[in-house]
Order: sequence, then C-alpha cells, then structure tokens
Amino acid sequence: MKAARSIFALLLVLCLSLPALAAAPQWSIDPPHCQVIFTIKHVFAPVMGQFHKFDGKIFFSPEDLAASKVELTIQVDSIDTGVAARDKHLKTADFFDAARYPVIRFVSDSFTKQGKDHIVVKGRLTMKDVTRPEQIVFTYLGAKTNPMNPKQMVTGFQGEFSLDRLNYHVGSGKFYEQGVVGNKVKLYIHLELVRPK
Repeated sequence: MKAARSIFALLLVLCLSLPALAAAPQWSIDPPHCQVIFTIKHVFAPVMGQFHKFDGKIFFSPEDLAASKVELTIQVDSIDTGVAARDKHLKTADFFDAARYPVIRFVSDSFTKQGKDHIVVKGRLTMKDVTRPEQIVFTYLGAKTNPMNPKQMVTGFQGEFSLDRLNYHVGSGKFYEQGVVGNKVKLYIHLELVRPK
C-alpha cells in the first residue's frame, strides 16, 4: 500500500512539474485591415464585390493547430459591388434573400498544415438554408509585436476558395441558364488579427 502511494505521489509530482500545454490563444479581428472579397462572372466580365460587416471568434496557434478554431459570421446586408441597384437585387429572394437569411456562417472542424506556410481549414459553410463542407487554404503570414501598439501581438492570413452559388440556393439558376450571371464564385479572405501580449 505504501509503495502504491509513493508511486502515485511521484507521478503527481512529475505531472505538475511538466510545462502546461500552450492553448491556442484567442485573436480579435481588426476590421479596418480585414476583407471578404468575391468575384463572379457577368456574361464575360468578372464583377468584384465585398462584404463590409463580419466578425468572429478565432483561436489560433501555429504550434497547436489541433486546438485552433474559427467561427466567422458575415452580414449579408453589407454586400457592396459598387452599384446600388445591383446590391439591392442581390439582397432579394432572387439571390441571398437577406430578410430571411441575414448571415453567412463558417465554422471550422480542423486546421492542417500544408507545406511551409499554408494552413488548410476544413469546416461547414452555411448560406441561406444550406450547410455544406468547405475548405479554405490560408497563407499564414506570421505573427509579431504590433508596430502601432507594443502591448499587442498581430498576425495575418490570406485565404481563398471557390464555390458554386447554386449549391447554396443563391439564385434559382435562371440567370445562369440565360448566360447572364455565372455560378462559380471565388472568395478572398484577408485577415489581420490582434491580441494582448
């Protein structure tokens, strides 16, 4: 019995003396330095737009990708293609139906390193009444002390991926069949994140 207690005590001391695993810290989106941009074809010419309002919860450590996670929420009503009439049409039931489905949401399932500075984030994208698996390949740009605030750390990412808008019921396919609006959308996500040191 004494031997068992001694072994237990030794194991406890060893566990307490081990350095704690570094949990992935939480980062905040720095809105003036982040963008969610998209391009889609109109007949021949690509049209570019962006969503101005989005936020999220982001936990990230390059040393602990298993504990890293992200939940990004985009406000559909903030869509901006530079043409007010087109933006108004995109918000109707012909496309996003922003009154019924005001947000687009991405929730990660896993982070995986790919090559030297790429990270593949797999997760679930919800748009309108559809949730589908998607993956975004991000270029990790590094982390350092914020030059504008020495009490902060700053980190950066550039990501891109493509999707078929019809898979998410963004449009009935009528305009695609007419050759007016393409079905393939390319998205670019630029993130600059900050946290206290």
